[in-house]
Amino acid sequence: MSIVEIGALAQLVGAIAILLSLVFVVIELRKNFRQNDIANTLQRSIEREKLNFARMEEGLAKLLVKAYRSYNELKDFEKIQFEAYMRQQVAVLIRAYRTADETAFKLGPDKLRSRVKVGASDFFSNPGVRECYQALKERDLIDSHELLLTIVGEDVLSKPAA
Repeated sequence: MSIVEIGALAQLVGAIAILLSLVFVVIELRKNFRQNDIANTLQRSIEREKLNFARMEEGLAKLLVKAYRSYNELKDFEKIQFEAYMRQQVAVLIRAYRTADETAFKLGPDKLRSRVKVGASDFFSNPGVRECYQALKERDLIDSHELLLTIVGEDVLSKPAA
């Protein structure tokens, strides 16, 4: 075997090694993306659970019962508390809806978005929530009104509050 043949063989072995390295990198990247998706899903789940846990506290539960009936009948400090709760709830809904493509795994983004729509529709079915939403919207404190219309539907948001 001549030196030229050995050089050609070395080039072939080198090219195969590079190709195998690229395949390995692609496999590892896919694993990394999968782990990232799992971490994102867990983080979203933790956010929802924190909200659910907070609702179990007596003070917030009483406020929610009162606010769901009528936002306008709340005392000033209760309005501030409920507005903060509402803005947090809306932020979680919007974040879940926007990231559905990246975090839905095998369920698909449409399934995740439909779950967000169901939760949002249930939340906005309360007259006090709609009253609070209108008050926040009038003060320009709702960042993503158009997206909320997409999520919840204009028919739900435009229902009379009482």
